[in-house]
Amino acid sequence: MTEATIPFALRPMPLPEHTPDDVRVWLLPIDFSAPLGNAAYDVMNAGERARAARFLRHADAARFGAVRCALRYLLAAETGDDPARLVLEAGEQGRPFLAHPDAPDFNVSHSGDYALIALSRKRRVGVDIEEARADFHWRDLAPSVLADTDRREIEAMPDEAARNRVFFDCWTAKEAVLKAHGVGIGGTNLAMHRFSVLPREGVRYALTRDAGAFDAVSLIAPEAYAAALAWSY
Repeated sequence: MTEATIPFALRPMPLPEHTPDDVRVWLLPIDFSAPLGNAAYDVMNAGERARAARFLRHADAARFGAVRCALRYLLAAETGDDPARLVLEAGEQGRPFLAHPDAPDFNVSHSGDYALIALSRKRRVGVDIEEARADFHWRDLAPSVLADTDRREIEAMPDEAARNRVFFDCWTAKEAVLKAHGVGIGGTNLAMHRFSVLPREGVRYALTRDAGAFDAVSLIAPEAYAAALAWSY
């Protein structure tokens, strides 16, 4: 199995120069017209099919199915195994991992029409993508997302549209860091508002010590989206 034979429109993402060579990220446009009975989805196991069937909206089922299958094909390309035979399990915090010798670490995220998949054989990775809606009321989430430094940086933006964009940049960076940690947005070990990622220097976020031994960068996302990648030292 090679990336060229993966039956999904995965696009390698350009990464900043200082990103470790072992870290790779792919962008996956979601094809909502593709039925889950398509041959490309045959690699899902019974549990994954049952999970997809529980979604009330086709769009949600399509996102889950496309991301899980694309992940299986990428992991198969990494390990040389059959994508349908790979065993994906979850750790104590619910973070998925591949039960395979010398398995790469991975992380996925999806929002709206797109998904991201990150892989690394040498370190923990986290990735996040969010649809950055212009009408989003970011101040409602500010207390649970922003540290004092983050908030000062955002409030210093010249207008509300700029503040909204920078909030999404901040939010995706923090989500990526938490996912690399393995605690997620609802984790108790590390809360978003307890560490800062701003000010950003170019594409690189300025993580405070409370974030742990991780780096984070912004990614070139599709228009009206924000995306970020994090990795362990």
